[in-house]
Amino acid sequence: MHPFVVELYKGALPIEKFKFYMIQDFNFLVAMSKCFSLLASRADFKYSRELANLAYLEAVTEMKSYEELLNKLGLSLEEVTRQEPSPTNVAYTNFLLAVCALEEVLSGLVAILPCFWSYLEIAQVHRDLLQENRNELYKGWAQTYLSEDYAKLVDKLIRMVNELGEQAPIKHDKLRRIFLLASKYEYLFWDMAYNREKWAI
Repeated sequence: MHPFVVELYKGALPIEKFKFYMIQDFNFLVAMSKCFSLLASRADFKYSRELANLAYLEAVTEMKSYEELLNKLGLSLEEVTRQEPSPTNVAYTNFLLAVCALEEVLSGLVAILPCFWSYLEIAQVHRDLLQENRNELYKGWAQTYLSEDYAKLVDKLIRMVNELGEQAPIKHDKLRRIFLLASKYEYLFWDMAYNREKWAI
């Protein structure tokens, strides 16, 4: 597991690295909200409602909690939105937006699934580390991904992928490539935050 994750759950992660992650992740969530909106606009009504609701949750509920956490870090929303996304952040979000805009709805869901699923599994694997974590800020952040509501969200996304997968004639190899690439970007996002990645020029 990446040291960013391990140190975060232990409470040992330098605060400046967490601040950098929060700034980048806030910008990432803006793109994720757009991804859900794109998928909702193209999906059948049964899934369109659910995806539109997820877009709303990303844009309103999730953003509100993020803004509260940013305030605890001494960061304003205006300051965060002025920050330029890192190279990895730009590459990842552009990949997600391209798949959600240009490929089938199923492919878009497969592209965004690793983000949600990996946060759930990371939280479950590192749950015991929180017992020795004395950083209340980090513990509060981590507890979000151990909540029942978050588990239900991930289950909902997996259910939609499975249902659409049974209906659509999309080749498994294509979906596998999309899922693996998104998973690699997830790891690179941690690496980007840990190293506080900057543009070379």
